[in-house]
Amino acid sequence: MRWITFLLMLICGGSVALADNADDCNQKTDHDLRIKACTALINANDQRAAAYNLRAYAYQAKSDYAQAIKDTTSSLAADPKDANVYGHRGLLYNHPNVREYVKAIADFTKAIELDPRKASYHHLRGSARRNNSEFDLAIADYSKALALDPKRSAGTWSGRCRAYLKKGDNERALADCKEAVRLSPDKVWTHINLGRVHVQMVRLELAIAEFTEAVRLPGDGSKLEAFAERAAIYERQGLNDLARADFAAVLALPASDEDEKRARTAAQLALARLDAVAQNARPRQPNPDSGPATATVPGRRVALVIGNSSYSHVERLANPLNDTRTVAAAFRRLGFTEVIEKADLGYMAMGVALREFGDRTADADWAVIYYAGHGIELNGVAHLIPIDARLERDTHVSDETIGLARVLEKVESAKKLRLVILDACRNNPFSARMIRSAGAARSIGRGLAQIEPEAGVLVAYSAKHGTIAEDGSGRLSPFAEAFVGMIEEPGLEIGFLFRRIRDRVLEKTNKRQEPYIYGTLPGESLYFAPPR
Repeated sequence: MRWITFLLMLICGGSVALADNADDCNQKTDHDLRIKACTALINANDQRAAAYNLRAYAYQAKSDYAQAIKDTTSSLAADPKDANVYGHRGLLYNHPNVREYVKAIADFTKAIELDPRKASYHHLRGSARRNNSEFDLAIADYSKALALDPKRSAGTWSGRCRAYLKKGDNERALADCKEAVRLSPDKVWTHINLGRVHVQMVRLELAIAEFTEAVRLPGDGSKLEAFAERAAIYERQGLNDLARADFAAVLALPASDEDEKRARTAAQLALARLDAVAQNARPRQPNPDSGPATATVPGRRVALVIGNSSYSHVERLANPLNDTRTVAAAFRRLGFTEVIEKADLGYMAMGVALREFGDRTADADWAVIYYAGHGIELNGVAHLIPIDARLERDTHVSDETIGLARVLEKVESAKKLRLVILDACRNNPFSARMIRSAGAARSIGRGLAQIEPEAGVLVAYSAKHGTIAEDGSGRLSPFAEAFVGMIEEPGLEIGFLFRRIRDRVLEKTNKRQEPYIYGTLPGESLYFAPPR
């Protein structure tokens, strides 16, 4: 943009030194030189809006986002009508290393007010709203961008796909991500996003194909996430050698933002987990004094694992998806006949998942349901909360949630073990804002309600009735971490297993959280991993 050179020469009387600084301020390769030149222009000239914004780009390239935001703010102080600078500052606020989404939305909104026909501002606000879990508003923004520019790039289609995916509208997500791939088949990220749709729809072979294409493509940004996503599928399928190779590839790639850093940390943990599995799988020398094994893996074992994380109307929960993926992978390694894994289910989808699982338990020996997400107690009854629930009034609870009794009846036909595990006692944002009906005697408790299940049904809460479970600051919740860390240990009878889990969680949370078991077990000893 040579215009800045001309502008500054007019303002400063044609100074050759300032003209040189203008050239250097506008160059894009030597960021330190650019900062020095832009600073000289700022110090010498009271018309500094352009120089501040150009210097912000240099600080951004050096990953100094705080200074870049400060410079764009100074640019706007000098010229508060520049839509492009609002857009630039919004991008900085929306960056994965900054994550100030409310401020980003405000800046993109201002840019739209100044230039309402520019499709890119609607796209960018949609991205910030999606990051802020405002999925309906994000979809509206992406749609507006597409209406303003029908030939809009693949990025808008892919962004709207991701918003639909977070809402649990898999079919619309699939259509949008397919369009993104059609428009830009040479872009790594279009295949990664389409692969994620296939994962949520449990089309794992199609997902692997998309992640493999992303890995195969030359250049175009980091492939770290493609390796990480494919590795997670391989681990779920028990293909541990392939999973290990992909997790190693993740660690070999540089991480450019906080999301990729978290993926690298997860890969390190996964490799340690796979090494532990390989160690446990090595044949042991028989002990002639131990006698024959007294337990074997039971017959047909089926499990339904649901993780609700991306709630549409309250803040997103950090760990349920990680929790359920890890639990489902452990069930598969333990030889479960069938493991149905579901993520971010709305009310209708959650009901369908339970109905279909109930059909599969008729001839099962074990039926296990594991749920991670929000739950609520109303009048002494526990309910699980789908991601599309609003719960604006207490009278809506029965209409928008899944009662625990409905969940329990889906395991009742199993022959030996009927188990429901709920990591659903997290601090509930719905309760505080819910309108209570005048004159009604409904009570909303803290945590989940105490329960007395039918004989032979076991219900495990991650936190005792009336108390709150922690989502955790690590990759997994404290309860999920303890659960998956113990269920593959051979010879831990289930009753003793849950006592061990209780002790581990109490220790992990400094006695703030105590898991609790309700119901009774049959007289037969039962093991997730039988004695060897």
